[in-house]
Amino acid sequence: MTREQRLSFIGISLALFLAALDQTIVTTALPRITQELGGLDYYAWVVTSYLLASVLGLPLFGRLIELFAAKWVLLAAVSIFLAGSVLSGLAPGIEALIAFRFLQGLGGGGILALTVTLIALLFPSRERGKRQGMMGAVFGISSVAGPWLGGLLTDLLSWRWIFYINVPVGVVAVIFIVGFMPQLRPEQRGRFDLPGMSLLALWVMPLVVALSLGGTNYPWLSVQVLGLAAFAVAALLLFVWWQRRSAEPLVQLNLFQTKVFRWAVAGSFFFGGAFLGSVVFLPLYLVHVKGFSATNSGLSITPLVMGVVVGSITGGQIASRTGRYKLPLITSLCIGIVGFAAFALNLRVDTPLWQVIPLMIVIGVCLGPSLPLYTLAVQNAVPRNRLGTATSTLQFMRQVGSTASIALMGAVLAATVTATTATQVPAAMRAQVTALSPDEVGNVGNLASEVQARFAALEQQVAAALNGDEAARKALLEDPTVRPEFAARLQPNSVRDQVRLQLVSTLGQIEAALAGNAAARAVALQNPLIPAEVKALLQDPPTADAARNELLNAIRERMQSHEQTLIREATTLAVAQSQAELRSQAAAVIAALTNALNSGITDAIRRVYSFATALMLFSFLAALLLPDVELGGAPQSRREKEPLPADAP
Repeated sequence: MTREQRLSFIGISLALFLAALDQTIVTTALPRITQELGGLDYYAWVVTSYLLASVLGLPLFGRLIELFAAKWVLLAAVSIFLAGSVLSGLAPGIEALIAFRFLQGLGGGGILALTVTLIALLFPSRERGKRQGMMGAVFGISSVAGPWLGGLLTDLLSWRWIFYINVPVGVVAVIFIVGFMPQLRPEQRGRFDLPGMSLLALWVMPLVVALSLGGTNYPWLSVQVLGLAAFAVAALLLFVWWQRRSAEPLVQLNLFQTKVFRWAVAGSFFFGGAFLGSVVFLPLYLVHVKGFSATNSGLSITPLVMGVVVGSITGGQIASRTGRYKLPLITSLCIGIVGFAAFALNLRVDTPLWQVIPLMIVIGVCLGPSLPLYTLAVQNAVPRNRLGTATSTLQFMRQVGSTASIALMGAVLAATVTATTATQVPAAMRAQVTALSPDEVGNVGNLASEVQARFAALEQQVAAALNGDEAARKALLEDPTVRPEFAARLQPNSVRDQVRLQLVSTLGQIEAALAGNAAARAVALQNPLIPAEVKALLQDPPTADAARNELLNAIRERMQSHEQTLIREATTLAVAQSQAELRSQAAAVIAALTNALNSGITDAIRRVYSFATALMLFSFLAALLLPDVELGGAPQSRREKEPLPADAP
């Protein structure tokens, strides 16, 4: 590797690090952002706008690199990304932030498309495997560092610094690109397919929005989601029609006639969903079931991501040394299928971490090679003048596959958690849980606070009811979370009647004790309602009937004069006892819900990994159909002259 190649590779890697980092860095800062800027209803759009723009940026910049010098196209993408970063940090409101995130995502998508294509332009086929593997490692490290770094910057400085941090790293990347990267001009200039790009946006935008909002903001079968999907399908058909008749199409559809390109795109489509699903949903299990810190939730998948890094570098090295990509690709996918299936079959609430972590590493190592090898296969199979389109189309299909799979996996996750939680809650508590509403039961992060808030409101109602508030008493009797035996104590004047009954019983004890009943005297001496001076008189009561009656009347008058005081004290005691019982019930409900949610989350993750296993199987079948073309097997000059690779039918 020459000095020019080495320093150019550093600049490309730094640019890729920024684009990959910003896909995840914002997730941990979103609560603070919406708290400061408001607009909670637009919460999801801060992420969706970036995703949408990055998907559009892939084919846009993939075609531009075929029309203009690659160096300046990459600088344009980095500049757009940095401008979007600065503006996002300065955003005065949530709407402005969403718009600036779209600008940032457009540059980020361009960087993702260009960095991978530039490896093919800078290095010969046998060298690309090593470099693509290293790029996969950069992507993996930045993905796991994003949430952690986002939380750290938000806590120590401000959420705005998750955008400002891009500037110094981006400036260093620009210095390397401007100072050391060759121009890499295209051999021939063509025209940019502006109508094709417009039609692409018309079907990609509604598709991504429908997949992002379906099942969360709107039901899948809602008019909004179905309308967006129908519009996307119509625009897609129009896009395909235009690409077929365009002289210089944005996406050269005859590339799909090439076996390598066709099956690599298909395999990458399914692989993208399996890869992202394993990364996105696993932290839910690790944090809420296994007790990892929510603050460092992104770090919980470090074993998996480090496995991806090792697998990506190793797969690229093997391909470069052997000159073949198919064997390491299908081997890793085959073992990956076993790893995903083992995860789906063996994951339980009580599965020890020493079993979970090795499986994560195995899955990561098996996912890693597919990141560079599918790209390597495509770049080895297409003419040099179509590297940008071919590479960006591969990434585009992987991104669409990821988005679609994540949406479907999210729907499976939500349905499974809700259903399993409902069945796992003990029958005696089901009415109390139901009253909390399914949305709150499924909200793992706010579970304890929601239950405690609900029971705190009950405590206030109980205090009001026991102090004579009839409206509060009726509300409690109609509340399904109040147990029947507890509601029975809330009858009108129940405390007053109980005090009066106790007074009658106490006076009966005193009368019997004064009459000489030793058993009654023993009980009376232990009665807390009888004053100490009265108890002293019971030790040596008068023998004359008149004196006894006079003393009894005096005691009766004294006890009755304290009736209201006794009622207040009894009410206070009843309120304290009832509230203590409600707190105990709240703790029991939280424990029951936590156990039920742990079971629900575990069951949901198992189903998600079963879905991912199927996606890995489809990717494996596509890889089996890939022709095993040797890297650099054909002379470069010959391949460049051919409109399609030699393996096209």
